[in-house]
Amino acid sequence: MNVFIVGVSDAEANRVVSIHKTYEGALKAWNKERKELIKLYKRMKFMSVSRGYSHEYDNDDNKNIENLSCEDPKVIDNYPLDTPYISEFELEE
Repeated sequence: MNVFIVGVSDAEANRVVSIHKTYEGALKAWNKERKELIKLYKRMKFMSVSRGYSHEYDNDDNKNIENLSCEDPKVIDNYPLDTPYISEFELEE
């Protein structure tokens, strides 16, 4: 039996979000995590623009939001920052 692990990794860390019996369940959890990361980067962008640290058009968070907008877990790439993933493993007893 195979299981699907949903996690988030970056250049220095990795965390497991959930483990699923089906790819469909993992995809749903992966998508939720991806959308939460987009919200986080939008808040960060808002804070840096509102405090005058950067302008709307030259903010690095724009690139992260664009990268996380990819809806394919096999193609998404936001390295070295948080990137959600799905990995498949065989369950052993």
